[in-house]
Amino acid sequence: MKLLSLPLIDAIALASFLFCWLGYGVTARWLGRRRPSLISSVNVFRARWMRRIFERDSHIADAALLGNLLRGALFFASTTVFILGGLIALLPALGHVVSHLPYSSSADPWVLELKALVLIAAFVYAFFKFTWSAWQYNVLSIIVGAAPTAVETNTADFTRYVDNAAHIATMAGDSYNNGIRAYYFAIALFAWFIDPLVLLAVTLIVTFVLYRREFASPMLGSLQRVTDIK
Repeated sequence: MKLLSLPLIDAIALASFLFCWLGYGVTARWLGRRRPSLISSVNVFRARWMRRIFERDSHIADAALLGNLLRGALFFASTTVFILGGLIALLPALGHVVSHLPYSSSADPWVLELKALVLIAAFVYAFFKFTWSAWQYNVLSIIVGAAPTAVETNTADFTRYVDNAAHIATMAGDSYNNGIRAYYFAIALFAWFIDPLVLLAVTLIVTFVLYRREFASPMLGSLQRVTDIK
């Protein structure tokens, strides 16, 4: 089996990459339940937005906002399709292209193909996340359109409807965020074509950048300052 003959440094770099990508997602969710994060802070405003939507008679502005969110997810989904098409078209000439990269290390053709396949898999994952996010925003639009008013239903049912809409909005946002996160880590995979050590370095940089933006960014501080405003 060729994977067993993968050079040790490439195997370590790939394992470290997968550990950082998968591990960061798990760690971010765990930390997000215990301390403020960008995602948890935005979720507060998603819940507040859903509550305000069902208190208003006119949903014209809300429909425009939902449309923007849907278009954003669809934009990245379509962009990912073009990226995948380019990567697949590049496969036959991969060795020639990589050989012209500055400071690139030599590798067997099957190792280069493995690198390309892992990169393609990352963008396939992103495509599924963005299309799922778009579908969830589409469902959210339907739920908002079919929303009852507080006068039409009892308080408990109305609150449950609002909470469910907020939960769907949160899931759609999480899917979108996972797709964006896949783009970040795909940048690190591009560095693998130069050298496994470069992949290690860029993976650590990407992980640090994601952590800082989610847990220690000025944006998070700004959101926290207005979270308690009703």
